[in-house]
Amino acid sequence: MQITRNDEDYYKPSEELLAAVNTALFLQRPLLLSGDPGTGKTECADFVARQLQKTFPDKFNLGKALRFNTKSVSQSSDLFYYYDAVAHFGDKEGRDKESFISFNCLGTALLATQKVNDDWCKFSNYKADVVNKCSGYGSVVLIDEIDKAPRDFPNDLLAELEKPPFKFSIKELTGFEVVQNPDKPVVIIITSNNEKGLPDAFLRRCVFHHINFPGPEILKEIVKAKLGDNNAYFDDAVNMFIEIRKKNINKLPATSELIDWIACLEEKGLLNEKLQQWKNADAAYREKIRATLGVIAKTRTDFETLSKEIEGK
Repeated sequence: MQITRNDEDYYKPSEELLAAVNTALFLQRPLLLSGDPGTGKTECADFVARQLQKTFPDKFNLGKALRFNTKSVSQSSDLFYYYDAVAHFGDKEGRDKESFISFNCLGTALLATQKVNDDWCKFSNYKADVVNKCSGYGSVVLIDEIDKAPRDFPNDLLAELEKPPFKFSIKELTGFEVVQNPDKPVVIIITSNNEKGLPDAFLRRCVFHHINFPGPEILKEIVKAKLGDNNAYFDDAVNMFIEIRKKNINKLPATSELIDWIACLEEKGLLNEKLQQWKNADAAYREKIRATLGVIAKTRTDFETLSKEIEGK
């Protein structure tokens, strides 16, 4: 199972990133992506889902990854299901325990690889999230920002993600276990913002790739694809962004902020012939540019630094 770079897709992976994705697909290993916030780690999972859906429609039908947002209190079991013990305790209708159990992304993905089971309709979201969306297909599962989780979280995943077929059980139910149908792939993509180190044993089980900030040509491709038109001044805006990004600022703006900033410039009518020589533009034009800096400057110090640059001080 391999995917290719789709020129029609707004996401533009580098050749190195695409090679890492295909290596993970070949080895059936989780893909661990690191990089600064906004460099496209989360978007990569959706890109992989879209390409797998397009290339292998008999195996994948979702063009979007099933996403788990890691929290500081997350446990490995949370990837599979959630049991609302408080609601169950307060239930006055005598409903089955299954009614208080909902499946999360990895549990949904594994259940979808199996035939529809009427007995599982007792679970709160089985019909809505499995039967009606992805039953009978494989899925891409995104575990986002794993470095936010408690220290033991990655270690607890080792056994869960060792090698397909994956499986899970529900400790609150006796005898319940679901094993992945190996004919229906489940692709695991994990992201990290490098906020803290991950255990060596966990890293050994992953295919790793660090997403660097894109170069000018890739940025221009991304902007044109993401904003949906081909404004003649997009290239000038990207060049300006790259130039001011090199200034002495603490929090470097990323790709997502570039897209928002250029959209803002376009909305305010600032994408015009003045942009190419913005340093020589009139004070009124530069003041309008300065008013958009809150999109890319996220601290007071950075805003002041970039404001002085725009003002020519």
